[in-house]
Amino acid sequence: MLTLRSILCAVDFSDQSRDALRWAVAIATQHRSRVTVFTAVDPLLAEAARARLYMDLAKTDTEPALREFVSSTLSGSTGGPEVSFDVRVGHASELILEAAAREVDLVVMGTHGLGGFRKLLLGSTTERVLRRARTSVLAVPPARVHAIVPGTDGPRLDVKCILAGTDFSEASAKAVRYAAAWAQHLGVPLVVSHVVTPIVVPSRWQPYAADMDEERVRSAEARCTSLAATNTVAIRCETVVSIGRPAESLAATAEERQAGMIVVGLMGEEAGGARPGSIAYRVLCLAHVPVLVVPI
Repeated sequence: MLTLRSILCAVDFSDQSRDALRWAVAIATQHRSRVTVFTAVDPLLAEAARARLYMDLAKTDTEPALREFVSSTLSGSTGGPEVSFDVRVGHASELILEAAAREVDLVVMGTHGLGGFRKLLLGSTTERVLRRARTSVLAVPPARVHAIVPGTDGPRLDVKCILAGTDFSEASAKAVRYAAAWAQHLGVPLVVSHVVTPIVVPSRWQPYAADMDEERVRSAEARCTSLAATNTVAIRCETVVSIGRPAESLAATAEERQAGMIVVGLMGEEAGGARPGSIAYRVLCLAHVPVLVVPI
């Protein structure tokens, strides 16, 4: 069962932040969640305002601007979830992680943000959040609001299916379970996809490699079917196994199946403190739909 009591939506006043906010509110409507809209104020800018203008930039300027940003973004919507506001001074990724640690079930943010002095939620910030987050993060690319429709109690998601990528690791198994819960809650099918990376050999050995790839595909199909059967009892589920580069193939499958969301797992921390997660990050760069990254 999918339970989202509290959603944190990080914004930086960009148009893409508006898209992320609309997704956060639509999800909250269907889950009856609380939404906290969060933004960060650059510490150097805050200090300059305090020294030269004797102004608390976060309270006197940024918070009113944030309220207006939310109001204008959601204008025309009726109903909807409870929304609160959180404005803090500091570095965006650190503050987002701190806020997410306070009983937040989902973080929603854009994949890119603004340039200039409000350069807060860029792709690099999203990556830093993903590397250390202990909460699932939904990254929304530009102009993905067509999946949001009005409802009697507020905006709601209208997606055709959800795509879950798996490499049969513990992280991706958790992602498939989470994707199945989302699909069940939304009443849509789930597509479980695995990508077999082709074996690269000299041309003289390519026939042997092709035979091995075919065997690996058959094995992956059996594992995908077993994984789907274990985790998707209450929903309709399909499996897709392809050969290619994982991130590119997942993005292409999402386009072909008209998936409204891609769900992928992110590996746990290694001894050096960094997560690999290269496929998840690459999917974020390539996909035209929101990507939900689930930490192990």
